[in-house]
Amino acid sequence: MNILEVIEAKKRGRELTAAHIDFVVEGFTEGGFADYQMSAFLMAVWFQGMTADETAHLTGAMLRSGQELDTSPLSAPSADKHSTGGVGDKVSLLLAPLAAACGLKVPMLSGRGLGHTGGTLDKLEAIPGYRIHMDNEEFLELTERVGCAIIGQSGSIAPADGRIYAMRDVTGTVDSVPLITASIMSKKLAAGPRTIVIDLKTGSGAFMDDLAKARQLAKSLVAVGRLHGRNMSVVFSDMDQPLGVAVGHANETIESFAALRPAGRATAPADLVALTEDLVAEMVRVSGLEPGRDEALARVRDIWDSGAAFTKMEEWVAAQDGTIDPSREDFGLKQAPLALEVEAPSDGWLAKVDCRQIGLALADLGGARLTVDDPLDLTAGIDFLPAVGDKLSRGDVLARIFCTDAAKAKASAERIRSALTT
Repeated sequence: MNILEVIEAKKRGRELTAAHIDFVVEGFTEGGFADYQMSAFLMAVWFQGMTADETAHLTGAMLRSGQELDTSPLSAPSADKHSTGGVGDKVSLLLAPLAAACGLKVPMLSGRGLGHTGGTLDKLEAIPGYRIHMDNEEFLELTERVGCAIIGQSGSIAPADGRIYAMRDVTGTVDSVPLITASIMSKKLAAGPRTIVIDLKTGSGAFMDDLAKARQLAKSLVAVGRLHGRNMSVVFSDMDQPLGVAVGHANETIESFAALRPAGRATAPADLVALTEDLVAEMVRVSGLEPGRDEALARVRDIWDSGAAFTKMEEWVAAQDGTIDPSREDFGLKQAPLALEVEAPSDGWLAKVDCRQIGLALADLGGARLTVDDPLDLTAGIDFLPAVGDKLSRGDVLARIFCTDAAKAKASAERIRSALTT
């Protein structure tokens, strides 16, 4: 077998065997053939696609390139959530302790943000002392003892995905459903949860802005997960406007923790509450803790309102050496000062938001990465206040910008204004 034969077969639309796919993944990861040959293979996949079996084989090959965590010794069903990314998406910070308080074990490997989307690890690093790295043994011990843990993905988890994604990023092959599926699922399967719920976002602030293609991706993710023995579910969510109010690392973390207070479900942004409820209820239902959606949702709401989820959040953060002060509104996290307010220039109705531009407005402040090596200002942020359909009057505050640099705040404000259609 050689790489040219495999490229030729896929170029002509033939179905590859597991042996073919293992050969490609192992060969590329170990440097057995040139980058330009892998580029040709990826482009052939982009044009010809892959069958469900091929996609499952690709996922498995990437999964086997690194370590797999064994969650079978955990004393309760294990479950995790994956979001395809968006602006203001801080759900994991509520979801992990809430799901744990509902009786699940939640081992969560999370990543950093890039471009217009935020990353869970970046938000957690706004917490003084929070430890995002630990070995697998400690990670699983903490998950068993506390009920949840969130750490960064190590280089030992699906290392083939890192190399292949880097090649996709520079060859125009990122937007391929089988390649996206293998990338997501190889990492999620490696973390070991038996139930995986996908938060698949669509809209102007999502990577998948076409609903038809999002449905195709959902079908592919579910098929691969089930072939690997996992319980799967997909929740579609809107990313045509930021989720919640806060956009930025410290302020999103504060918004998340405040929402978990016993009265938080009634006072937090309604869209954030609804999506978090939906996702945790699916985790509870699909894991078998409740027989149906109504029962699962009732459990989630009871736990949330009781304060048990807030207590679990405090326990989890402390277990990972984070320091917060629940007696303070800001939980002791450092935030940049208010730099300026963006006001509505005229009366009207908010018809549309280019949500991606709101995420890039955070990048203007230094709060998001445009390249993987960019430093972050974890204190910078935006409170985006209106929702699509709201009536606006001239002078209404549309957004509050928190930043230490006036010039950056001005550039961010200009981008926010240009993102709104009234």
